[in-house]
Amino acid sequence: MSERTGGWTGEGYELSPEQNRVVTERWEQAAAARDRMDAMMRDVQQETAQSHGGKLEGLEYSLKDVDSFRRKAATAARDKKVPVEKTARKVNDLNRYTLTFEPDSYTEGVERTYERLREQGYEPTAEKNTWQDPVYKGVNTTWQHTQSEEKFELQFHTPDGFKAKMENHELYEISRSNDIDELAEGDEELAQSYRDAANHLQNERYKNVEIPPGQERIGEQLIRDTLNPDVPAEHVELIRQKEAEKRAENEAKALAKAEAKKQAEQAALQLDGPEQAESQGLRNKLATKANVPQARQNTAAPRVEPLPAQSRGRGPSLM
Repeated sequence: MSERTGGWTGEGYELSPEQNRVVTERWEQAAAARDRMDAMMRDVQQETAQSHGGKLEGLEYSLKDVDSFRRKAATAARDKKVPVEKTARKVNDLNRYTLTFEPDSYTEGVERTYERLREQGYEPTAEKNTWQDPVYKGVNTTWQHTQSEEKFELQFHTPDGFKAKMENHELYEISRSNDIDELAEGDEELAQSYRDAANHLQNERYKNVEIPPGQERIGEQLIRDTLNPDVPAEHVELIRQKEAEKRAENEAKALAKAEAKKQAEQAALQLDGPEQAESQGLRNKLATKANVPQARQNTAAPRVEPLPAQSRGRGPSLM
């Protein structure tokens, strides 16, 4: 169940009606900001594409799925005792974007993006540079507007680094969920060995990813994971198998979601069926006839009212 005013359950986690209300309202704020943020990031991408070859990846995923956010809040509440209200307040990746640059233009492209976002009134609140990390390579940043609480996540990758990240998605899920604990059946030493195996598999895909020159100028340098040289080969193979199963599971979920969306669209079209179309057509004809005499009487040139000035929605320049 995932109604806005009711409780929610999913994958063994749950939210009370009040918790679900808090989480859903925070998600709706992000949803309302999506179109404007998408447009801003398209503008940034267009400029950096001309100067540094920037490319905006995965724009269709610029808003985190509401059930994914509910699961995140429920997981934090149950496993880490973090109040749902705190998760809703602290979350920074409901709106999220990814820019890629080729290695030779990466650092300058990121720095130019910083300039453009500051011109829009945003400042970075977190800058994590993990190019030296063996398991995840890139720069993850969080930006917040200086005059509001509006914020979003922006990741910077190279094309090869982004490809490795996407290929490692299931391994990332496995290593940071309850899957490994369940697989180890409560044996913490075994669970750690499985996590080490997941790290090795993720590292395999980053081995040939070129580190951009000058990237050390960006953000805080972090190494979050290390590689255990003694992880058993059978553990690596077991996690490789679990990765394949998780990928198949995710693909099935994506297909089911696409099918549900298709059915919803078809149902909406049926509501706009022939009877409704005929009724609307009749109303249009009547409205047209009613307006004819009025139009014939008004022979003078129409008066053109000036359009009101439109706000660009930009904060002050902080350059």
